[in-house]
Amino acid sequence: MKPLHVTLFIFGVLLSRQGSAQQAVLSAADQHNSPGEAAVQEEAPAQQRIAAAKQQIATDPKRVQAYNELALASLRRTRETADPKYLKDADAALAQGLKLDPEDFQLQKTRVALLLSRHEFAQARDRATVLHRRAPDDVMTFGYLAEAYIALGDYPEAEIDAQWMMNMRPNNTPALLIGAKLRMVYGDAHGAIDFLNRAYSQTSPTEVEDLAWIANQIGSIQIESGQADAAAHTLEGADQIFPGYPYTIENLARVRLTQNRVSDAVHLWMQATQIDKDPHILYELARAQEASGQRQDARATYAHFESLASAPETATDTSALDLILMYAGNTASAASALKLAQQQIAARQDVWTLDAYAWALYANARYQDADAAVQKAIAVGIQSAQIFDHAGHIAQKLGHAADASRYFGLAIQADPSSEFALDARKFLGPRDVAGIGEPPISPVSAPVPVSTADLLRDSTPETNTSNHNTANANASSNVPATVFAPVPESLLTPRPTGTERMIHSAQTMVARAPKDATAYAGLGAAYFQRARETADVGDYEFAEQSLTKSLDLASEDFSSEAALETLAEVCMGEHRFSNALVYAQKALSLGTGELSPFAIIGDADADMGQYDKAASAYGRLTPRDMTPSPRAAYARDSRVSYLRFISGDTPGAIALMKTAVAEGIQAQLPAENLAWLYYELGEYDAQAGDAPSADAAYLAALNIHPGDYRALAALGKLRANVGRYAEAIMLYQKAIAIVPMPIFVAELGDLYAKSGNQPEARKQYALVEYIGLLGRINQVLHNRDLAIFYADHDMKLSEALDLAQKELEVRRDVYTWDALAWALYKNGRLTEAAEASEKALHFGTQDSLLLFHAGMIAEGLGKHEQAHSELKQALEINPHFHPIYAAAAQQRLTALEKQSKSEEGSNQHGR
Repeated sequence: MKPLHVTLFIFGVLLSRQGSAQQAVLSAADQHNSPGEAAVQEEAPAQQRIAAAKQQIATDPKRVQAYNELALASLRRTRETADPKYLKDADAALAQGLKLDPEDFQLQKTRVALLLSRHEFAQARDRATVLHRRAPDDVMTFGYLAEAYIALGDYPEAEIDAQWMMNMRPNNTPALLIGAKLRMVYGDAHGAIDFLNRAYSQTSPTEVEDLAWIANQIGSIQIESGQADAAAHTLEGADQIFPGYPYTIENLARVRLTQNRVSDAVHLWMQATQIDKDPHILYELARAQEASGQRQDARATYAHFESLASAPETATDTSALDLILMYAGNTASAASALKLAQQQIAARQDVWTLDAYAWALYANARYQDADAAVQKAIAVGIQSAQIFDHAGHIAQKLGHAADASRYFGLAIQADPSSEFALDARKFLGPRDVAGIGEPPISPVSAPVPVSTADLLRDSTPETNTSNHNTANANASSNVPATVFAPVPESLLTPRPTGTERMIHSAQTMVARAPKDATAYAGLGAAYFQRARETADVGDYEFAEQSLTKSLDLASEDFSSEAALETLAEVCMGEHRFSNALVYAQKALSLGTGELSPFAIIGDADADMGQYDKAASAYGRLTPRDMTPSPRAAYARDSRVSYLRFISGDTPGAIALMKTAVAEGIQAQLPAENLAWLYYELGEYDAQAGDAPSADAAYLAALNIHPGDYRALAALGKLRANVGRYAEAIMLYQKAIAIVPMPIFVAELGDLYAKSGNQPEARKQYALVEYIGLLGRINQVLHNRDLAIFYADHDMKLSEALDLAQKELEVRRDVYTWDALAWALYKNGRLTEAAEASEKALHFGTQDSLLLFHAGMIAEGLGKHEQAHSELKQALEINPHFHPIYAAAAQQRLTALEKQSKSEEGSNQHGR
């Protein structure tokens, strides 16, 4: 039996499917659907894309790219369902788009994909060649050419095009998948698995059909290598990812036949005939029936297959090869086998067509010609039990006994459990069979998801995390008062960073080329960078406008990856986490090989409180079998550091953030980005109560990026925590002059109040509300900060609760649960406050402020032992965690201890 050779998904498109296992089947639960409609799950990825494209067309019927997206989604749906009716839908969408713009490049490329999916390989090759001349640097055109050349059997040309894809976009998914297919043809199963694992690791977790498809390719290789049990395990995993997937069911049928579970195989193929009208399905059913001893049923099925495979309107490429093999097995129909094989070989000369041609020649006693054809297939490097077995029989007829024995041996090695290996054993003596040994390749494995535990586990053995918070607090409480170095005047104000030049340059490019999608993507990225540096929400809007324009001009092609990723980052900046996920996942679905969208997916998951999902996404940034670049390593380690902090491992977070800083330096990050790493390191040091280290980290951030508003405010907070209010006020003023963040303004107001300057404090408090409520975006960005501000100052407490609840709708991390807990506490809803606080502390986060809030809530509920424990822990972690609440925590702790002693005395007196 020929192995499954379903071709690649370029943009999730079905391109071509070669080999014997072409069409797929549905589970019994899906049989109520219309023929060919694989109801793999509600709203599968392609269905979502079809709906989105139709909505765009309804909104703007003249938007050309919407028709292209509809065509691509329809082609993808063909693969999801194995239903060719979607090819007609794709054709119709392309026709409508080409009416609007006959020369549109994206539409022309999708037209090539449609030709490939229809197995019109020569036409696809010719059209792709024309497109390549038009745009020589288009990566996907190389992919289409490679697909066509593989199908036509021109493997050297396919290899050249695949290499160009890799050179232009290293490790892009389509190139990896084409490379895997070529490696299998060349006999390198391990290399194919390596490429497939890489493709799997960089595929978005939401692209469940793509993941299942890649897992099926791995399962197919395992079947071909005689590893039926491993294949079954892989395919069962694929079924969990995407239940009821046609290819999974088909491959499982192949496994069951290999495992001699022939009745199960018959059952699966019977299901397939109910939904997939490709004659090849009947051929596989007949073979399974024959193997199970259902000879009469098999004869009827073979007859039905022959009638359909012989008719031009129902025949397919694969069923034609099946028909050749069937005819070649009968002397009476051998001439028909050769006639059909000659037609097929005139159209293409891939290894499977060469093998079928060789077998037809063999059946007609043309042994020399048969040998020439099969040798041409073998010369490519293919390791196929079927082809080797055929070669052995041909060599026997030519009197080449040694060659025959060698080929029969190779057939057994290639797939020991196959029917061809069984046939080969008949022609080898026991001694020859015993000398063959094990298959030449070791078992290959399916992709293994990255473990959350692996990411959260500290990789630095010298870091001892046992009792780390108590030890740190004790150490800090025994040292003299912190002495802070003065902040140099030159670091207090920002310097030009080059971002303004980037914006001006991008604006010039857009003016010169108003239809250049890449130019708009560059302008959007420049605006976003300025938003990072200045926190100006207006730049988020400018960035989004430019990026949306870029996507309007570009289809879902490699060229749109940068715009999608930056747009995801913009959404993160605006706290539109669900939208960020959508855009990041869309960027990944393009298969460019760029893994950085996983960072955005993880960030969004973390902000939504889904820390396990975040860890999994961060793990995908650096595949285990690849040495990460410094940029990829920094992106991973800086984020996993945060997860360690959330999980209560502050020393581990600090150690890993130091590693990320070193990686960021090596990666030559922009000044603002590197300063952010130092700022985050300082935050963890401050949380641990290590004020000198925090001060050094914040100063390092300022040295790299003078005037960094976050670092200035953080330096001010360090000084405020130990009562150095004048210095703190100056630093906060400098930070707010650069970026008036409401939380910094509120903290400045508190410092004025502590210093006795109530009029100035009131001004700052009024400014907090004004900024927080100014504009659409601010009202989203600062909900949590405003809720905390109102609760801290016993102002507008019902509004504080409303804001916290509104924030929880989109952001369910530990700090939002804490904000809700504090707002509920201040509103007197203590039981609900305790429940929210418990969720805030669920992961063991060692944050003194969270513990202070929890202690106050517990005391309000009369849970004095819990309150004492949490307030004590807050102070042990950092005795100076807040300019106001640290003293309040100490006062309440002292009061609780006195109360406890008083109660003990009363009890003793009572006794």
